[in-house]
This record gives sequence, structure tokens and C-alpha cells, in this order.
Amino acid sequence: MEEQKEKAFEKSIEELIYEETDQRLKEMASPDYEFPKKADKWDWIGIAASCAVCLLLIILCMTGVIA
Repeated sequence: MEEQKEKAFEKSIEELIYEETDQRLKEMASPDYEFPKKADKWDWIGIAASCAVCLLLIILCMTGVIA
């Protein structure tokens, strides 16, 4: 276990990124990989509502209504 940690520290970030990318691409290329469903209308409504609530809270904080 200690050797793996030492080797991980010796590798550069670039090497780690390439290894992880290769591993994930192989996983996605396997025939039993299940891709996530596409976002539908309700997902987009939820995203828009979340953004609206966040913006409202930011505005209320900036105007001093919420401290």
C-alpha cells in the first residue's frame, strides 16, 4: 500500500489525468455500460428554479434583507 502511495506522488498530474481518462473511456466502451438518460423538461425546470432561488437569495443578501 505504501508503495502505491509513493508511486502516485511520483507521477505527474498529466500522467494521472491520462490514466484516469483511459480507464473511464474503456469503461464507457464496454457493452454493458448504461448511459444516463437525457435531461427532460422537468430537469430543465428544476435547474431554472434553482437558479432563480439562488439569484433571489443573492439579491436579498445584497440589499440587506437577509444578514
